[in-house]
Amino acid sequence: MNTQFLSQLNRMPTHDSNNHVVSWHVFRCLSEAEDYAKNVMLAGGQHVVGGMDFDSVGSLWWVGVAVEDMAHWGHAGAINKHAA
Repeated sequence: MNTQFLSQLNRMPTHDSNNHVVSWHVFRCLSEAEDYAKNVMLAGGQHVVGGMDFDSVGSLWWVGVAVEDMAHWGHAGAINKHAA
């Protein structure tokens, strides 16, 4: 998998279902984000998204799963995020 997207500045998603990102993990180390992204398993209508962002501590990288159709995916309240 090409993880080039992790070098692009892209703000972390929020719990807003309008961005179609339903799950994401946050990492402080680029290599951990790359390893995670290479092991994400997807179903039809899903794709890996992510990027680089910053907070008050410093740089971070996030990897998530976006879905094409939120209504087909499920309940928007079930959006899940994890920080590592």
